[in-house]
Amino acid sequence: MGDSKSAEAFWPRQIIRVTPETIKEVVRDGGERIARISLQQIPAIPPGAVIHDNGCGAGAVTSVIMASAPPEVAASIQIKGTDIEEGALETYRARSVSGSWPAEAAVMDATALSFPDETFTHSIANAVVFLTPNGGIDAVKEMYRTLKPGGTIVINCFAHNPVLEAVRQASRGTRTGGVLPAWDSFENWQDPSVITNLLEAAGFAKESINVQQREFFSKGGDWGRQVSLTWSFRGMPAAGWSQEDEDNWDEAIEIVKRELEQSEGFELFEDGTAALRLVIHVATATK
Repeated sequence: MGDSKSAEAFWPRQIIRVTPETIKEVVRDGGERIARISLQQIPAIPPGAVIHDNGCGAGAVTSVIMASAPPEVAASIQIKGTDIEEGALETYRARSVSGSWPAEAAVMDATALSFPDETFTHSIANAVVFLTPNGGIDAVKEMYRTLKPGGTIVINCFAHNPVLEAVRQASRGTRTGGVLPAWDSFENWQDPSVITNLLEAAGFAKESINVQQREFFSKGGDWGRQVSLTWSFRGMPAAGWSQEDEDNWDEAIEIVKRELEQSEGFELFEDGTAALRLVIHVATATK
């Protein structure tokens, strides 16, 4: 957001800007929750495993593995964490040191891994593949290439996110022409056949592929603050914010709030926090 074009863009006065701190408010422990559910779909990590935490970020997958592994397993495994963002890896390395993880971290593009063929017993990409270019196929082909024969892949994507329809309804209700946000929650991945076909196209045998749908509940901080963060982060159209958005900001917030509170599984707690129900597809396969 530091370029001249961004600096000249219109920003509603009420907006909560995207910063490392506000990203943490939105994400919280969501990465760990998704990783935990995903790893439950495969057998426990065995002694001697060599694991690729692909797109590791701050270490959600590694932290879940280390929290669940018995001491004798934790002492025998190796984990390679890779990410395209050096900033994320700095956090990963710090957590690795403080948690005594058997892990190394390196900057690496998921679509062009530098590891040799058949390196890993497990290759895990948590909330990553749908973010990569070319529909994820290049990244998954690299995961296939670097897996040992008999190795296991774990990938996931969102099957349902109630935020998508909430911000679309706010857009329809407050913008001339009902211009929708640019963010689409990767809705083209909601059909489980997409992730199944991706694994098969990357080289995995159809009979080895298993896709499970699992739900989890994401609990944030103060509910009013979370609604404002949601519209600030997800509401912007492709053409950018406008004066109309500023003028109708409070109305948009109320629509987002109403729609989310009416979504399946929503729960508001006495402390002013709330939980949203999300659904993911978890896909596993064996090489």
